[in-house]
Amino acid sequence: MYRIKKSNYLMTIFMITLIFVFSFGFNSFAVNKMLSIGTGGITGTYYPLGGCMANIISQYVTGVTATAEATGGSVANMRMLQTGEVQLAFVGASSSYPVFLGLPPYEKDPCDKVRSIASLYPEAHQIIVLKNSGINSIDDLRGKKIAVGAPGSGTALSAEIVLKEHGISFEDFTPIYLSFNEGVTGLKDGTVDAVIIFAGAPTSSVIDVTSTLDVKLLSYDPAAKKRLLENYDYFVLVTLPKDMYRGMEEDVYTLGTPAILATSIEQDEEFIYEITKAIFEHTKELGEAHVQGKNINLENAILGLPMPLHPGAEKYYKEVGAIK
Repeated sequence: MYRIKKSNYLMTIFMITLIFVFSFGFNSFAVNKMLSIGTGGITGTYYPLGGCMANIISQYVTGVTATAEATGGSVANMRMLQTGEVQLAFVGASSSYPVFLGLPPYEKDPCDKVRSIASLYPEAHQIIVLKNSGINSIDDLRGKKIAVGAPGSGTALSAEIVLKEHGISFEDFTPIYLSFNEGVTGLKDGTVDAVIIFAGAPTSSVIDVTSTLDVKLLSYDPAAKKRLLENYDYFVLVTLPKDMYRGMEEDVYTLGTPAILATSIEQDEEFIYEITKAIFEHTKELGEAHVQGKNINLENAILGLPMPLHPGAEKYYKEVGAIK
């Protein structure tokens, strides 16, 4: 009789111990939240900055492990934010705006859950051709083979908008949907005549092609530039100085739009607050990751946002006085 009671006692102690161990383990696991950041191609600006942001979030936001994912770019990132495949993403203002509102051609599938966290830096529209190509203006792109960006990317959408204001449609040339890296490889191989890149400058893929080939960047037609500034609130004037890339002989006058860090309205307010705080308290690290990281600051954080602010980001900006 005594043995049975002792066995029951020992079994009870054993079961309590197991419950404590498993409960502690599961609770510890639950605290470790995994976060994915959608970026773009690995030779663009989104990817290195996204990797740096992932490190900052993992280091300074308790219980979060963040990773940066190479993706197809802005439009693809909007889709992944909408479905929850990623929790944060980089998007261009010009490409995310129509997707968010469900404007053509996105009227059947708007991404209305997406919210802004911050305006980061201006993305420059860069059109690269070989110096000996005979292409001297955007109008000369008619009939050519042009790398317009990855499928579903903001570059492809922005290229369509920009070229339309120059009187050129995608039917006037052969659009080839390639990432930045694939596009410059095509320029090297002679399979494309021009590459369109919409990214923070200097862009690593442009540095790559200018290191081996004699290329030039095309300036916008002044009248088309004026129409774009009048018709689209998110375009801004951008000058690429002649010392930005090897072989440039003069400044290039183009346009740009803000790169945006975005999330979903379904993300918790306090969670996004902590992320926003971590990013803006460690902007020095972003500046060390890429030259465009030096442009990330509270002064510009709410300028040119194509989607409403997430409440968590808004809470942080009010706290630090960026929003009155």
